[in-house]
Amino acid sequence: MTAAPAAHERRYRRLLWAYPGSYRRRHGAEIVTTLLELAESGPGRPTAAQALHLVACGIRQRFRLPAGRPLAVLTAVLAAIALGALGGAGGTWLGWQTATPVPSGDEVRALSAAIAGDPGEIHVYPWKTATNGSVVAATTQGGAPYSAERVRTALTSAGWRITTFTETPGGVVVDFSTNPHTEAAARFIRFAATKDGLSLTGDSMTVAGGADYGIDGPIDQRLDVWADTPAALLPLAIAGLLLGVLAGWLLAAALAYRIRQLRRVHWTAVAALGAAAFTAAVFPAFDLYRNLYQVLVYDSGAPNPYIVYGPSDQLPAGLVPACIGVGLLALAAAVLITAAGARTDPDPTTQDPAPST
Repeated sequence: MTAAPAAHERRYRRLLWAYPGSYRRRHGAEIVTTLLELAESGPGRPTAAQALHLVACGIRQRFRLPAGRPLAVLTAVLAAIALGALGGAGGTWLGWQTATPVPSGDEVRALSAAIAGDPGEIHVYPWKTATNGSVVAATTQGGAPYSAERVRTALTSAGWRITTFTETPGGVVVDFSTNPHTEAAARFIRFAATKDGLSLTGDSMTVAGGADYGIDGPIDQRLDVWADTPAALLPLAIAGLLLGVLAGWLLAAALAYRIRQLRRVHWTAVAALGAAAFTAAVFPAFDLYRNLYQVLVYDSGAPNPYIVYGPSDQLPAGLVPACIGVGLLALAAAVLITAAGARTDPDPTTQDPAPST
């Protein structure tokens, strides 16, 4: 073989990587030989059209399922659904990496102390928004006497731009034994602010006139600071969903051709493990799709970044991690049995579809 045909053959073989490995082993030499023969009467090298056609045929072959196997179709659909949920979660996580980092707990604690003036104990804890973004919250009880000016100064000094600020007089019940209940005067403040891709909401209540009940003057305050929804979140979440669906189908298609080569005892074990994996994936997939739904439909301009699920919507604690662990173990076992069985139990009666060039 001369240098030119040898180079052409290498190009064709590189293009054949678009096909599944088993298909290349069975039909790769035949396809390359046919293309080289056609090239002798043509330009002598792979054209762009030939290359695109070969890659397209290879990708199509990767998506193709064994004919007459409805169980393979069902498996591919379930795998696409399961990995679509995982891909959507991954895309959501990646999207949030482009957002402004939320302040540290110490920074939020310092801001809360400055707003309260002379706070007592401050509790700081993280939580997640409806779209799975990070939030840092701080609650404070006790502090200096009420001062709206102190609140404004603390926010602006920390670089926050106040967008809303309301003061409302009211009252709190201090004695339930009387009829009507005895109330003490109170002052409520609610405010919101923004800074460099971050949002903040806060509220505080100061009681006055409750000295006889030991609650005169203290502040009950809460702050929530979160990152604004990044522009990349929605596109990356959708892209992750689609990539997960494609990956699930491709994985099922690749395993389907190996599974059909197994002996019955191996096939039965793989089918049982696959059923266990899909059953275990039900609750995690439901949870991930519910979270993805919030990413897709939630109003990023909502004044508060959370949604309240009812008790009937909550999954038992530890159920999702346990299901994920069981599902991964079952899936890994099924893949290992399939890989080992396909190597030791070849079935010469099964053939891939005829090559297309």
